Amino acid sequence: MSRFQLLRFCALLLAALAFRANFILSALTHTVIQSDTLYGLSVRYKVPLNWIMRANNLRNDSIHPGKKLVIPIDGIEFIHIAPGDTLSGIALEFGVEVEELQRINNMKSHEIGIGQKIRIPSPVQANKYRVAAGDNLLAIARRYNLSVEQLKAYNRLDNDVIYPGQILITKVERPETYRIQKGESLWLIAKRFGLSVTDLKMWNSLQSDEIRLGDVLTLFPGLGKIDSSKVDNELALASIRIPKEEDSGTKHTVLKNEGEYFFSSPKIADQPSVSYWENSEASTLTDYRRAKQILDKFRNQIDAMKTKSNALKGWHIVIDPGHGGLDPGAIVSVADGVGNPLVITEDEYVYDISMRLYRILLLHDASVSLTVLSPDHHVRDGVNARQTFVNLKNEVYNAEFLSAQKSWRPVGTIEGLDMRKSIASKEIAEVAARNKRKGTIFVSLHADNSPELPPGRAVLYDGESDKELKNSMRFATALSSHLGGGAFIRHQKLKVLQNNPADVAALVEVRNISYSHNAWALRSSDLREQDALMIADGLLAWAREH
Repeated sequence: MSRFQLLRFCALLLAALAFRANFILSALTHTVIQSDTLYGLSVRYKVPLNWIMRANNLRNDSIHPGKKLVIPIDGIEFIHIAPGDTLSGIALEFGVEVEELQRINNMKSHEIGIGQKIRIPSPVQANKYRVAAGDNLLAIARRYNLSVEQLKAYNRLDNDVIYPGQILITKVERPETYRIQKGESLWLIAKRFGLSVTDLKMWNSLQSDEIRLGDVLTLFPGLGKIDSSKVDNELALASIRIPKEEDSGTKHTVLKNEGEYFFSSPKIADQPSVSYWENSEASTLTDYRRAKQILDKFRNQIDAMKTKSNALKGWHIVIDPGHGGLDPGAIVSVADGVGNPLVITEDEYVYDISMRLYRILLLHDASVSLTVLSPDHHVRDGVNARQTFVNLKNEVYNAEFLSAQKSWRPVGTIEGLDMRKSIASKEIAEVAARNKRKGTIFVSLHADNSPELPPGRAVLYDGESDKELKNSMRFATALSSHLGGGAFIRHQKLKVLQNNPADVAALVEVRNISYSHNAWALRSSDLREQDALMIADGLLAWAREH
């Protein structure tokens, strides 16, 4: 045998050894049919093409009918080095770092040999670490400038035991909300997210360290100073130019239909500034008819849900979503954790809480009506909490004659507040006697900007007569006891509560958005749902006692 033939034979032998079976975590077997291609199988099974080639020792993408292919659905744990392989190429192929390959295979250099067995770590996401043989918590903690206690809290470790291949979280990307899990304490949650118990209690209006399984806590990644603005008054609205998208100074993406808007959607994705607003392009009558269609659709969805109880059967409850129409209520701008401005418009978020409350009360068999309606949505979770709801001046009174004959939209004037009471009076009068035999309730929902008041939820009461004032105070007291730590009642002259047609009436300030953590919390759909549940709990308690 010539020297050339010998070298060729050795090369082929090494190549054959290199292509022996790779170690696969778990796999399916696929029998090739005429129409199959490797690329098509890669797409079908959501497995990279190179994994299939590695698992089956394929040199090219040619396959033939009848051939059985191994499909490594959970990845490849080991490979054998083939001719042409390099460490950097393997790292790129499997989406890992060269240093990670070296570390996990105890390699001192980049040199590899044909047939050599190499362990392939699955890609590790940012802010995570894969434990290697010989690692301990102290060494890993020091590497990432953490304490051992922090590392254990991030990963819910009860002791110092770790094992090779285990993935550890090294930096917590703190969520804005957190649902309490079984066995957790306020201290443990605070430790896990690098917070103080004091801050957690303040942000969530907790008076003690007691928390309940399933409750949602607010966690804030840092807030800037609030820049607040009260609403434009009714006369000023006509003289303010509606800004175009390019006026905001920041490019905002066009909001696509996210399934939460029905007849129209905002022109931009989120509220760019305190001064931005959009008018309705439809008449008040058209908007009213659209709003009724949406409410009917929402009601049908609720009717299809399983009833929670009949505790509110015989009660009629009027929900008054604060502001709306030409009156957006309070508008505040807060900075997120990296300094980007987020603008909160009171009426947009209060309407969402109102619709959530509407749903909950119906599920407890109440008769429920609303004073104000939106013509393009009911409940909105939003794309994400950082895209804040746009200030839309399109809400209408829940009364056809006001939309058809008067073309009126909600305003914050005395006349506007009287309209809400008139609508409530009409609804109460027209509801069947059996649906109001136990009583009627009027609850107005707001989220005002009141720096002079504490941060807790407030229930405001008032009345024209001594009897009405007393009833309102009793109702406010009962309601406040279900609104969490820091909740309080306050007497305040409020036109909407004076000579109110309901048996009892109160105004709930769900969040005081003068406080940055409250403005931040209002954006969370989970926390808005929790706010609605708290108010519903108070109404259920009132109904049980009366």
